[in-house]
Amino acid sequence: MSEYEFVVVGAGAAGCVLANRLSANGARVCLLESGGSDRHLGVKAPAAFPTLFQTPRDWNLLSEPEPALYGRRWYLPRGRMIGGSSSMNAMFYVRGHRSDFDRWVDDFGATGWSYREILPLFKRSEHNEEIRDEFHGTTGELNVTRKRWLSSYWRPFVEAAGAAGIERIDDYNGAEMEGASLLQTTTRGGRRHSAAEAFLKPVRKRENLTVETHAHVRRILIENGRAIGVEHSKGTARAVREVIVAAGAYGSPQLLMLSGIGPAEHLRAHGIEVLVDNPNVGQHLQEHPMAFLNWRVAGDTLDDAAEPKYLLPWLLRGRGKLSSNIAEGVVHWRSDPSLPAPDFQIVQAPVYFWEHGFRKTGAPAMTIGASYVGPKSRGAVTLRSADSGDHPRILNNALTSGGEMEAMLRALEMVREIASQRPLRDLLGEELNPSAAISSREQLTDWLRATCEHEYHPSCTCRIGSPEQGVIDTELRVHGVEGLRVADASAQPRIVSANTQAVTVMIAERCSDLVLGRAGAAAMQPALAN
Repeated sequence: MSEYEFVVVGAGAAGCVLANRLSANGARVCLLESGGSDRHLGVKAPAAFPTLFQTPRDWNLLSEPEPALYGRRWYLPRGRMIGGSSSMNAMFYVRGHRSDFDRWVDDFGATGWSYREILPLFKRSEHNEEIRDEFHGTTGELNVTRKRWLSSYWRPFVEAAGAAGIERIDDYNGAEMEGASLLQTTTRGGRRHSAAEAFLKPVRKRENLTVETHAHVRRILIENGRAIGVEHSKGTARAVREVIVAAGAYGSPQLLMLSGIGPAEHLRAHGIEVLVDNPNVGQHLQEHPMAFLNWRVAGDTLDDAAEPKYLLPWLLRGRGKLSSNIAEGVVHWRSDPSLPAPDFQIVQAPVYFWEHGFRKTGAPAMTIGASYVGPKSRGAVTLRSADSGDHPRILNNALTSGGEMEAMLRALEMVREIASQRPLRDLLGEELNPSAAISSREQLTDWLRATCEHEYHPSCTCRIGSPEQGVIDTELRVHGVEGLRVADASAQPRIVSANTQAVTVMIAERCSDLVLGRAGAAAMQPALAN
């Protein structure tokens, strides 16, 4: 048995930040990752991220049959490697609307998590190449930029959005989120800048930091109400101070339940001794449903980005099509003017993107995706068995809450309105999906149920809340167990109106402050030096 002060489970976005911060002051830290290396062209070249799907670097999960989607099972890719899903995502850098975090406080009692309090944490980790103001950081580790290969379609998309009544803004992570702009990405020099690249690799040689790959955690070891370590596929890691679970919105609740923390009846049904009866573990799952519309185009797109001629410019200088993260222009939009924040993210991409990139078309195409970032539906993660190697059962319940389908239909109408405006309409040919033949509300509703996917943002399954409503307290401590915290996207009380990597990094920053006694005003301090 190896002994450390802290054992961190999962080397994804949160785990990489925690390994950096906790080891910076000399504490002995062990970071455990179920997967292996992130050394792969599909990881490093931004445009190649879909090639990682359904490979050994993907957990390759499937949902249960979704009741509002004709019983379809959603494919749920998640990164299983150093960097986790930050090594296979689409690299959007979007934090969410300020009201997201203030609602955490007002609606869920998450004191300490207001926008004013967490903004310094976003800034601490950020190194923004272009924007220098009170909303952004320039000295952090995670590179944020708008520089990469861009097609000739993103400007017409933004201009067409303006013609449809949507204001042009420069920075959706600044004073105002709503509007049309160019996406900010976590790339650097035309290459993916994952959490592993930003936070873990620069400190990997610290003598007090141990990183174990292919170390699948089976359970948390709990004695006398306290977490003392974890059992994994390569042995046991003892934690003198704390175990911090950062295994993601699917993995973290599964691990808690395998360790005896969760709904008592469910655990007993799988032969697991109940240590803490908490019916909230694995519940409250939220995801962003997303619909994709496609058009034929005649100009230069990413549909040929896999051709060998584009590899050398990227290898030598990080330039060309492989430096694209696929998505370009973005609109954050309210489908209902009475809402406090945008409930849709509408994204333009110069490529035929359909069924996670698996389905192709022979002709060049452009895609506009409408992601519902204000969902109300909640699902659950439950155990399939007591075997830690068995995938959990995941039910999203997408589009089951009242009003959600209506919101999606309004978003489709807005996407088509943008596409009908000049200058974009002059560049678009035939509508491939759903096609001009599908136009009535009934037809579009059927089409959504048959084709709607998601934006890869599972959240809230170990949410902050009271013991009656949540899994962890406002300091991320698991109710009923000492020395155990959860710090990842599962901690969100309600999913943010944004892509979830930025908020996950922020949660890890706050966790490190709480563990090391730097909470409160000290959060204003700059990032720790490597």
